[in-house]
Amino acid sequence: MALDVALCEECNPLGLKQPATTQVHAIAAGGIVLFVLFLAIVGRLALGGIGPFTGQVRGVALATGGLEVTVAVTNAGSTASSTTCRVVQASRAVGGPGQLLQTPNVPAGQTIEFTALLSVFGGRLVDLAVDCQSP
Repeated sequence: MALDVALCEECNPLGLKQPATTQVHAIAAGGIVLFVLFLAIVGRLALGGIGPFTGQVRGVALATGGLEVTVAVTNAGSTASSTTCRVVQASRAVGGPGQLLQTPNVPAGQTIEFTALLSVFGGRLVDLAVDCQSP
């Protein structure tokens, strides 16, 4: 008999030898929905308390291979984490060139400063702006 007598006696009161396709598909769809809900809950617990992050350019200097930028990043959340910041030319914040930076770990409720080398802007000083992502 197929699938334990068409799933179960309680689900199959007529004693059909094959399960109804709606029964099988409903079980599969239900499993998928439950798994997506499980992932949403786990994701929420894992990311809770992280950010929002704000960034500020503290200094720009010429360096071999590009510009050396000092960025201050503040974590306003209750959990320490790192984030990704995009540094762009201030006058061309939308549609202009930019470079992504991965920050070091930022403690909860604190600000850190770090320095990075940017190659995308060439060897000329430009005003820069930074935008840090929050989860």
